[in-house]
Amino acid sequence: MEIDTNRNTTLAFELSTINPSVFGGIIFKAATPEHTEIILNFFKQSDLNLNKIFSNFSITDLNGGVDPLESLQKGYLVYRKGILSRPGWFSCTSLNDMPKALQAMLAHQMDNIELGPVLAFDDGYRKNDVTQPKLCDRLAFSIDLREVRFNQFSPDFFSQISSKTIKAEITEAQIQSVIVSAIKFGIDEMRPIYMTVNAAQYLATLDNRIAVEQTDLNLAATLILGHRAQVLPEEIEHDEQTDPQKENEEEKNEKNDQKKNSETNLPTEVLIEAIKASLPDNIYEHLKNNIRQKSKTGSGFGNRQKSKVRGRPKPSKNIPPGDQERIDIVSTLRSAAPWQKLRKKQLKKSKNIVILPNDLHTFNFEDRSERVIIFLVDASGSAAMNRLGESKGAIELMLADSYAKRDFVSLISFRDTSAEILLPPTRSLVQTKKRLSSLMAGGGTPLATGLDTGIKLAQNCKRSGKMPSLAILTDGKANIDLNGLPNREKALSDSVLVGEIGKKLDMKSVFIDCGKRPNNNLKEIANSMGANYVSLPRTNATKISNLVQTNLGI
Repeated sequence: MEIDTNRNTTLAFELSTINPSVFGGIIFKAATPEHTEIILNFFKQSDLNLNKIFSNFSITDLNGGVDPLESLQKGYLVYRKGILSRPGWFSCTSLNDMPKALQAMLAHQMDNIELGPVLAFDDGYRKNDVTQPKLCDRLAFSIDLREVRFNQFSPDFFSQISSKTIKAEITEAQIQSVIVSAIKFGIDEMRPIYMTVNAAQYLATLDNRIAVEQTDLNLAATLILGHRAQVLPEEIEHDEQTDPQKENEEEKNEKNDQKKNSETNLPTEVLIEAIKASLPDNIYEHLKNNIRQKSKTGSGFGNRQKSKVRGRPKPSKNIPPGDQERIDIVSTLRSAAPWQKLRKKQLKKSKNIVILPNDLHTFNFEDRSERVIIFLVDASGSAAMNRLGESKGAIELMLADSYAKRDFVSLISFRDTSAEILLPPTRSLVQTKKRLSSLMAGGGTPLATGLDTGIKLAQNCKRSGKMPSLAILTDGKANIDLNGLPNREKALSDSVLVGEIGKKLDMKSVFIDCGKRPNNNLKEIANSMGANYVSLPRTNATKISNLVQTNLGI
């Protein structure tokens, strides 16, 4: 989608001027000297003050302090004010070269509401980015000038910002839609949400309206949330854990729930689509390929991980309690008991138990991350329906144990020139039956594309704290390469290449050869991925389920 950079820059300037304490300012990405000159020329022609901050400034230059030269000349201490005490805008024309200490000082001043709006220029071409995240997080707007020619960059900074400062009204439902949308895009901080809500209110005011409308929310979200997106909402569908006893009730209430959800979720869905549409093509493809700029990695699939609230009990820890830790009263009393006589004598107490901070013990638990078994099924050729049918049965068998083992199951089929996630990671038998009711088969064998889809899904699972593992069912007769073209040699080499990428995930995988005879090419692909290889000419649901559990250590 083509982005109106001039409009976005104008709006960012207006909102930052209205309330710099909320919005902080603007960061220009990949700004050339020509872009920078256009922006700086506006301030030269206007009445607005622009204070330039250079990378060689000291803390004293920013905050003020004793002037040593003038003090020596006059014979007494002479204090001078820092540049941050001046009114107006502040420009950081060389943000990449600015020391982190100065950037941290700017962020601190923003938090104390002691700084006007900031213009930050990031050239965007440095391999080692030294920009402080704390500073960038406080700048609400990010304008990417990478694809904008300087002769096409002509924002209109002049507007009605001086008179329109009252915020329009916003409903709780609208605020909730902003929160949900932010979470869907992997934004888990409150500051961008607060900025978006305020931006929607000011945008409505600038259009002479007293109440926020959906268009205001969409525009505010695209300006503030779009460039902060970490993941696309469609990456993984997290089905809620379904109790088998409640599945019938869910089916009965499904129609009523659909009506309620359509009324509640419509504004949120519109907002999500607006944010997606505002994403530049390169960022959209970046997120679509499941590459997070802020990775949220878990401790590993099915691995032990420390927990403060649940899991297998471990010996308590002698540390002060935090936000989530619970005090182990028994261990605390046991630690304090031997010293009661001495403490009561020193403190002159006779009845109360004297407990000091060093006595406090907190509960300690060990939990295990959830597992996701991803079935990657070859749906090409004449025997595809048999493979799909047996895979369906194996999935249903494994789902029967998922409630006790906390396992998720997913199904990906590949055929013709593409791969499709038929069943996102789920524990729900209801969802499984719905998604697997209709399956397509036939066509070529794009094994490399199927492996690539499975590995990307596994990456997403691992980032969400789950431990993925792959079970690939195929005869290994790959004949479609990654480009969707028929080429057996290229299809094999692409599959090996993708397998080598998957090996870096360090996850358990198994290739189940469903052909009549063992396939050496499939063995090669399995070896490249560090996976087990098993030949199973006669497949059935029970054998597949047992093989998967044995080879994946379930």
